[in-house]
Amino acid sequence: MPLVSSSKLLAALLAAGWLAEALAGKHGDIEAGIAAYTSGDHEAALAAYAAAEADLGERPEIFYNRGLALLARGDKDEARKAFERGTESTNAQVHASSEYELGNLDLDAEAFEPAIEHYIKCLKAQPDHANAKWNLELALLKKKQKEEEEKKKKEQEEQDKQNQDQDNKDEQNKDEQKQDEQKQDEEKKDEPKPDEQKPDEQKQDEQKPDEQKQDEQKPEPKPDEQKPDEPKQDESKGQQPQPQPQPQPLDKADLDKALEQLDAEDKFQLGRPARPVQVEKDW
Repeated sequence: MPLVSSSKLLAALLAAGWLAEALAGKHGDIEAGIAAYTSGDHEAALAAYAAAEADLGERPEIFYNRGLALLARGDKDEARKAFERGTESTNAQVHASSEYELGNLDLDAEAFEPAIEHYIKCLKAQPDHANAKWNLELALLKKKQKEEEEKKKKEQEEQDKQNQDQDNKDEQNKDEQKQDEQKQDEEKKDEPKPDEQKPDEQKQDEQKPDEQKQDEQKPEPKPDEQKPDEPKQDESKGQQPQPQPQPQPLDKADLDKALEQLDAEDKFQLGRPARPVQVEKDW
């Protein structure tokens, strides 16, 4: 649906009529400005409107015509200021047309809310303004489309954010699971296997066969044999006899001393009897 704007010729004719009615007569500078605008000489038109303003003072109708020339030259910001001054006119047509041009500027900038407001003000001042009705419907449609696009965009951004959060969470869970698996593998490496022994235990096990071999080489004592330091038990009484003192070897000096003592105690005063002579033959 194309945006509808005033043609140069129609704008010039309308401006001339509004100014003639508003000023109750023709003005040479205004007519020169309208002629220059119609021929496309926008700089000459602006110069003529400036001369008319110097003669007549600031008039909303002159601001509206200046706004058309500025807009044709491409100076939208200055044209907006001129149209805003044109809305101050008490002439319904000048006021409505100024609001309409402001609506077109906002519609071009996709500022749909203010564009709709200007078109409504135009139609209030001039209800039969067909172009304002058309552009109002266009602005309403564009606004709805923009809102739907923004809504979809917001929903898509939220969905993308949720997906990203879920991806981050899944990645974090994978990292944690991987760390747990690595930790379990390290713990399994540290644990001894069933058929493996620690070095100290293996050394002790190696010593045990040698000890067992020594035990096997020892002869088992017979039942009636006893160790020297173990007393023989009295089987009849069931009591263990006292250990008997073992004869100790005598020193020669102690032996001589003992013999001398026996000689002193001997009853044979005349001497010890001779030792008996062994009889060689038994008669």
